[in-house]
Amino acid sequence: MKIEEVKRQMMSLWKENFHDNDAYIRLVFDAYFDPDYIEYEEENGQIIASLIAIPYTFGNNKNTINSVYLCGLSTSLKHRNKGIMTALMDRIEYKMRIKGIAFMFLIPADGGLRRYYSDRGYIAGFYRNSFHFTSIHDFKREYLSSLLEENKASRSLKESYFYGLQAFIIDNKIQLSEDEKSEITTFIMRCQDAQRGLSLYQTEKQIGIVIDEALLSNSFIIVCRNQEMKVSGVAFYDVTNEESIEKGRYTENYASLCKIREKVISKSEDRSLTIRQYGYDRHAEKTIWNPLYSSVLPGAAQVGAVGMMERVYNPNRFSEIYGMVKIISIYEILKFQAKHRNDVKYSILMRQANDDKIIEFSAKDGHVNKRELDYEIEYDSHDILESRENKNRKLMYVRDKGGYEKIIMSEHDLGELLFRKPDIDNIIEETFGLPAINGRISLLLD
Repeated sequence: MKIEEVKRQMMSLWKENFHDNDAYIRLVFDAYFDPDYIEYEEENGQIIASLIAIPYTFGNNKNTINSVYLCGLSTSLKHRNKGIMTALMDRIEYKMRIKGIAFMFLIPADGGLRRYYSDRGYIAGFYRNSFHFTSIHDFKREYLSSLLEENKASRSLKESYFYGLQAFIIDNKIQLSEDEKSEITTFIMRCQDAQRGLSLYQTEKQIGIVIDEALLSNSFIIVCRNQEMKVSGVAFYDVTNEESIEKGRYTENYASLCKIREKVISKSEDRSLTIRQYGYDRHAEKTIWNPLYSSVLPGAAQVGAVGMMERVYNPNRFSEIYGMVKIISIYEILKFQAKHRNDVKYSILMRQANDDKIIEFSAKDGHVNKRELDYEIEYDSHDILESRENKNRKLMYVRDKGGYEKIIMSEHDLGELLFRKPDIDNIIEETFGLPAINGRISLLLD
């Protein structure tokens, strides 16, 4: 089958399964269709299942790691439940291993699909919180209240800066010039250069596609400019009948973020505002909620007395699984993490998947060393629940030359520890010295 026909039929299958409009599907395939990053199955000259892998970089302009995002996983209705998609996922994984990709990731639409991907070796990897605000929420007051503890001169300057900001709405009714689009793209690239950790780092082309996609659909963009009319913030929104949803933002200061949200509330009439927060940052959104709350102490010494205690509200407790990860090279992920967390120090033993090779990863001063060890393996009698990808998972021990027993984790278990939710407490980090990766993905084709 000629590649042009493959593209046409994959577009048709996408529309059959996801019901997107033709303009959006053309945008996706014109931007991301690459014969080296697709898999499909055909029967009698007809494509019955397909997927696309989109290369993405994480990090910043100094420290990066390569991944692919799997999207458009679709099988025609009458060919489902035959293992076809599983075979396609295995084939694309093999291709990506050859290319040196560190991990693949995807965004399941619901809990059923999360179980499906989990059975195929994927783990929870990216998390998201949703914060809801009514149409009467006052973001101007929110910002000004954050300045109360500052001295008079500093507060006056920051208030003046806030009142000098302007927010502009861009939607499909407004023609965005190439210069304006380039200015927004350059600003986002600058914000990405300063980000840390496993955060999505989109190319200029990919950012341009995000902008085009927003203007093709029922979405809008808000751009904040300072008194010199330079961009100081950009945020992307989806719209439903009930709410406006902030699905991604880049701002250089909190004043610009509040000015943007103030504009959203004024535009949205009676719609509420939902803010998506990807990953967990203790300092982001710091004035949107009060981090301390009180509670009644039932054991108060006097009858009728109310004792007060401070508790820290941790939004991470309520985060939901957003994206799932298939690790291809855990060594590359550990090296990436150590480069921006040079305080990390650990020594971890891991058994390579599907064999008995024991690998030691040791991190210190921003570097990770890897070496294969020769230990006598002793299997514990407690088998882990078997499934397609983890049937060899057993709790394992080794005895070193000094006679000390050490626990070995499977590759799958080490991945789950690495991509866990950022710690609500520090027990895991204190035990293994391994911080959570705390990855962030947003503004993807989901």
